[in-house]
Formats: sequence, C-alpha cells, structure tokens
Amino acid sequence: MEQLQKKYQELTFTDDFMFGKVLVNNPEICRRLLEVLLEIRIKKISFPERQKTIEILSDGKGIRLDVYVDDENGTIYNIEMQTKVKKELPKRSRYYQGMIDMNLIERGAKYKELKLSFVIFICLKDPFGYGLPVYRFENICVQNRDILLKDEAIKVFINADGDLTGLPENLAAFLQYLKGKVVENELVQMIDNEVEKAKRHEEWEVEYMTSYLRD
Repeated sequence: MEQLQKKYQELTFTDDFMFGKVLVNNPEICRRLLEVLLEIRIKKISFPERQKTIEILSDGKGIRLDVYVDDENGTIYNIEMQTKVKKELPKRSRYYQGMIDMNLIERGAKYKELKLSFVIFICLKDPFGYGLPVYRFENICVQNRDILLKDEAIKVFINADGDLTGLPENLAAFLQYLKGKVVENELVQMIDNEVEKAKRHEEWEVEYMTSYLRD
C-alpha cells in the first residue's frame, strides 16, 4: 500500500479534503467566511456543495470545484484552496468562471439570466507578487478606468502572505490562521474547532484514505 502524503490526523484547514469538509458541513462558517473575504453581507446560503463537477461537453475539459455556494439572491460563489503558486492560475480562474456560466444558463435562455458570480482562490503564497492581501479583478475599460463592464463576473485571490496593515480584524486573523497561527478570533476559533472535530470522524478518515488511493 502506498503511504499517504499526509496522515489524516495531520490535516489542517488548508488541506483540500479538510477545507471541503469543514465548509460543506458548516454552512454558517461558510457564510461568515464569504462575508469576511468579500466584505459583504449575506443573509443565507444554500447548502454548499463540495467537489461539484461540471462537464458541459463530452470531449471538453471538465472541472471539479472545491466548494460551490449560492445565496438568497442567486449569487454564485466558488471557493478554491490553492496551496502552491501556479502560473496558469489566472487562466484557470477564467475557465472556471466560463464553465460556471455555461452550467447556469440553458440553451435559448437570455443572457440576463446569468447571475453575479465570484470565483475565489485562497492562496497560501502570493499569486502576483505585489504583497496585497486581496486581489480583486473586475473587467474595466482600458481607455477610461471609471467605466466597468458590469458583466458581474468577479475573480478574487486571497493572499495569506499579504500585508496585514490596516486590514479588518476578521480578515487579518483568518490570514494568520492560514499560516498556522490560531489567534483569538471568533471565526478562526469556529473553523479550528471544526477541524479538530473532523479529525475524530472515523468515516471521513476512511473516505480520505480511499480518495487518496483512487486519485
């Protein structure tokens, strides 16, 4: 039997399996995390769906999303954990956004039916090298940057290595948690408690071992 890269008891929130389990099984934590990352208010989210698979074309490249959520307004949120810096991450975000749109709209439907959507990558390393804690991208007019395209397709990259100066308390605490530091913060404590609880879940441990061998 091939040895696991990481034992189940060694998993942290930043490991893909644990990340999905904590958010999918705790909608309130997922909702509050989205509020912190995007600085918005969300009343209610539908039950998050881990590892949602979207395959539009039989001969095309499908995607498997870590966490897929929508809220009371129909806004779509896709949250991905990214532990390594990869050059193709921007184009990956573009592809994910396109596939989500194709999944949302039926043939013959009007384009206005496309919902506001966020593709969010939580990165442990700086994906762009500018030290920002949050990189948010929306399409704008090059000739006049006051003009937004308003296509409602937004990409957000959270950088755990970003500068914490002036950040809201909850976001700063979460970024520190991603780096392995548990600070006195309600959301961080909630997440960390769920991680410890998950480590005692025997069925999830078996699922983790089985999924690793399958992959």
